[in-house]
Amino acid sequence: MQIADQTPLSPPPPEVLDHSLVLDLTWCVHAASSEYLRSAHPILGRLYEEQDDLPRRLSELWPDDVTCTVESEVMAFHGGVLGAADFATYREGCEAALATVPVEPTLASESEEVRRATWSRLRRLRESAELRERYFALQGEIWGVVDPWWRRVGMPAADQAAQEVRRSLANGAPWQEIVSEECATFVEHLPDILESQHSGHQVVIAPCALFGRGLYLDLPDCTVVGMATTDRVLAARAETEEVAGTLRALADPTRLAIFHSLRSGPTTVGDIARSFSLSQPTVSMHVKRLREAGLVNSVRQGNRMEITINEPSSDRLAARLTELLST
Repeated sequence: MQIADQTPLSPPPPEVLDHSLVLDLTWCVHAASSEYLRSAHPILGRLYEEQDDLPRRLSELWPDDVTCTVESEVMAFHGGVLGAADFATYREGCEAALATVPVEPTLASESEEVRRATWSRLRRLRESAELRERYFALQGEIWGVVDPWWRRVGMPAADQAAQEVRRSLANGAPWQEIVSEECATFVEHLPDILESQHSGHQVVIAPCALFGRGLYLDLPDCTVVGMATTDRVLAARAETEEVAGTLRALADPTRLAIFHSLRSGPTTVGDIARSFSLSQPTVSMHVKRLREAGLVNSVRQGNRMEITINEPSSDRLAARLTELLST
């Protein structure tokens, strides 16, 4: 008579995402109500400083007071785009998933308030094309500001962190000792997560460039656990990259001269063109580059489109340069 093998099955090894647009996007949205996130990540501080109506516009989407966007993560998971790096791909996957995504997922990681809000949001997004358009359009607007930084700094940092996690796992490090334990809910549920993993439930580790204090999301087929991407060196690079990007816009002598001339007061592209003996298309190109760097604003005054210095951004650059260059 054969004796059944009683050796317990090995749990599936954690899956490690290289990066996740949707998870970093949820941090962007959550920063509307989190001073900690805006302070920890300069790109988020700049986002909400320059678009101070965003918190109001985000709150107008939903009647609840929930500030996280679990519905985005649920849609992205069911749409197979949890690891997407392109907003159009993320949106397409989410909208395709809405037809079949469960509108009342268990979400053991969430409070009753968040669960009910998520269920309501999923149901309303499925039913209303107009709401879907507003929802993704506003997310796209937010991500449009963050995306250049994310591609230069955030995504490479996440990719590097993912490689380091995989090396640590290959060397035998327990995954739960790699991720952040600042999330009290995660720590509370960790024994259940490990038990589920031993039963075959997949654990997904997600490096996030815009990480807060903790990310734990229980989904039907996997548990997503977030972690910060940056060590001290990467954190320093992330802080200085924003300054370097702005300085690149000022590195052109003509753009620097145009920027300096704006200290005299608001002016127009036509006035600048005459002052510098340049064509209007050339000046428009320089102004566009300065505006993309956050250094100037374009404001319509009657029939005139006036160019002005973005004082908060300029002051922040000067203070950051003083800090970096002082001994």
